[in-house]
Amino acid sequence: MPFTVKVLNRRLSLSDNFHLNFWQQPYAVSRYYGVAPWSQAHLDILRPYMQLLARAGQRNALAILFYEPWGEQSNDKFDAMIETTRKADGTWSYDYTAFDRWISFLDSCGINGDINCFSMVPWDMTFTYYDEASKSYKELKTTTNSKEYSDMWIPFLRSFADHQKQRGWFDRTVIAMDERALDAMQDAYRIAQEAAPGIKMSLAGNYHKELVDKIYDYCIAWKQQFTPDDLALRNSKGWISTSYTACPDAMPNVGSNNEPIEATYLPLYCLANGFNGFLRWAWMNWTENPMYDSRFKLFTLGDTYIVYPGNHSSRRFEHIIRGVQNVAKIETLRKEYKQQKNLKALQQLEETLSLFMNPTPNEAELKGNIEKMEYLLNR
Repeated sequence: MPFTVKVLNRRLSLSDNFHLNFWQQPYAVSRYYGVAPWSQAHLDILRPYMQLLARAGQRNALAILFYEPWGEQSNDKFDAMIETTRKADGTWSYDYTAFDRWISFLDSCGINGDINCFSMVPWDMTFTYYDEASKSYKELKTTTNSKEYSDMWIPFLRSFADHQKQRGWFDRTVIAMDERALDAMQDAYRIAQEAAPGIKMSLAGNYHKELVDKIYDYCIAWKQQFTPDDLALRNSKGWISTSYTACPDAMPNVGSNNEPIEATYLPLYCLANGFNGFLRWAWMNWTENPMYDSRFKLFTLGDTYIVYPGNHSSRRFEHIIRGVQNVAKIETLRKEYKQQKNLKALQQLEETLSLFMNPTPNEAELKGNIEKMEYLLNR
């Protein structure tokens, strides 16, 4: 089959303006391969996975402040990366060894942007710490408006902020929450700013007008929208405004039962609707036997992971990369057409991008619009 390859006179580089954010699960890797968490063997196994994620354009790191922010949502529990100890005299101490090892490792892999730290508001509102007096682990189950909550979090955040500043990481530090209620977010924001003024916060969840001017990295659920005024305010601050899909979103999505090309649509939808990124909660949150069965409880098939053991990518992840690359091409051409004052080409590009504003296209619409866009980008 004779064929010709035409190489355009442009260089493709993924844009720092588009924030791809898959949440990592290092503990699933240590369990699957039978290695101790944070051992050199663990990091050696993790490296090609994290490099693959970095090559896709991801810069965000995920870190765990307290044990298991998501309750029963994962096959492998998320252990704390900071050991919190209540001393016999009632004061607190913190061991950052695992946290520092993880973030330094991710930096070496190219995942060197914001550090999303979970969570001040976990799903079951339980915080595990080591009690020096009883020489045992204990749990504090509380609410965000209680004295116990602020008494625990204010010293924690003060110590954590000081540690991050010493490491040169404070500007990258983001206290992150997932699908939490407005009142809990407002409590957490107030306490965080009291303890560590200026520390940034993130939420992946529902849209709340009250949080638009407070949350630095705000990712709202698929089909929800920021208003034009919201986006203008947030863009003026250089803040991150993204969207995410989850189990209720039948199409487009990245489950193993979805058409892989649906993943290409997701970044383009985000760009068309004024978002500057796309988030998905699970990168390699593997099931018990991930090479044989992608189901976990009642979740959509493949919802918990998109890369496989052995550092095998998937068609759905490769289509995410395709979508991110298309975004980078659009940004390149926008800049080029504006510099050249090529208004006709710019208008055609913007009109084609507007075809991606629909959050629920049918299969024919989705595939047809991708074909139209890629014809413009690659001709």
